[in-house]
Amino acid sequence: LPISSSGKTTFADRLTVELKSRGLNPIRISLDDYYKNREEVPKDEDGSYDFESIDALNVELFNENVLSLLNGDEVNLPTYNFKTNSRSFSRKVKISDNDLIIVEGIHALNEKMTSSIPKYLKFKIYISPQAQINIDDENPISITDIRLLRRIVRDNQYRGTSAEETLKMWPSVRRGEFKWIYKTQEDANYVFDSFLNYELNVFAKYALPLLKKIPNDSPYYTDAFRLINMIKYFKPIEEKWIPCTSLLKEFIGGNCYRDCE
Repeated sequence: LPISSSGKTTFADRLTVELKSRGLNPIRISLDDYYKNREEVPKDEDGSYDFESIDALNVELFNENVLSLLNGDEVNLPTYNFKTNSRSFSRKVKISDNDLIIVEGIHALNEKMTSSIPKYLKFKIYISPQAQINIDDENPISITDIRLLRRIVRDNQYRGTSAEETLKMWPSVRRGEFKWIYKTQEDANYVFDSFLNYELNVFAKYALPLLKKIPNDSPYYTDAFRLINMIKYFKPIEEKWIPCTSLLKEFIGGNCYRDCE
């Protein structure tokens, strides 16, 4: 389940519920919980921490945990807190012979990430907004921009990150996608389109105020201005029309899978 701001988490949670309704017992593991301590994360060509690199994750620990689970052992899985940049081990899990493991993360399709698992035991799903929409005949809306809006709102909601900070990180995210992610989609068994027709109406309410906070003298003002001019054509939608099971709740908050745990 790769690619940033695609709705991986909600998809994985809804898949978990669906599988349970069919009598199966899946567990979900997020690769975000396997980030290394900040000082161990590699740096990119700009000297910034490269959180998009697979080497930013503790691949060895993940494979050790999964292999132990497959062998029937009880494993104490990690949980990573992005606000404090710290990891704790407080989730004890054990699976039986017929249980499933759902792995969610941008490197989930990378064979290096799951090297301990034989290929025949893996079913790979690539999730991303796929639909193309247009404001008019001459102005298409980039799917990349839609994912960027999702991330701006989510990072502010859950990680306390400003829109300006997210715009600063975005080029690194994109470089990581071209380097690590896109080449793995060819191995996917299934592609899921996570685009929702009403999401730009949602971001007209949630992203617009965040983008307008970026000052005129910011190096990211041009990007903010472009995004503002894109979503200003959409009428904000009232939150009461967005079900708590909506994939968009992953970004704006109120997700009944996450927030009620």
